[in-house]
Amino acid sequence: MAPKIGSNPEATVEKMVGLHQILPAQYFGLAGAGRFSAEQRLMLALLADALNVYQHGVLSRATRKRLLYLDAERWIMASCDNMHIFSFETVCDALGINSSTLRRNLVAWKHRVAHDPALGPSAHLRLKNTPRERRLSHPRPSARKPRRALGNQARR
Repeated sequence: MAPKIGSNPEATVEKMVGLHQILPAQYFGLAGAGRFSAEQRLMLALLADALNVYQHGVLSRATRKRLLYLDAERWIMASCDNMHIFSFETVCDALGINSSTLRRNLVAWKHRVAHDPALGPSAHLRLKNTPRERRLSHPRPSARKPRRALGNQARR
């Protein structure tokens, strides 16, 4: 039996489309666009930078690169006793990465590169930065008129 349209319009609309509606936050959660929170993206950027510095500084003879490498190595190899919000352990845990496995692989890579410098660092690890407006909405048309159109109207 079909509901009466005039009786309660809000209830009718809810019955027709209510179960098929989802919020934007729910859609982006299903689509995978909101996989990391802002804090996790910050932690991912920190980890990516440390890995880049570690890989590019391991064989470097430049003082600045070498000092940055030593700082990254200290951060990566720090003991679990000194845990703070941006420690290597905490960052890896927040991102779902096994920190001990990553640490072990980095040390193994360092030893391979020390014996065969031709292996060198891998490609620079880059994070894709998508501006917020490109992720959430489509570009809107400009309300401005082209200059020619304004110039032609002034002559008339």
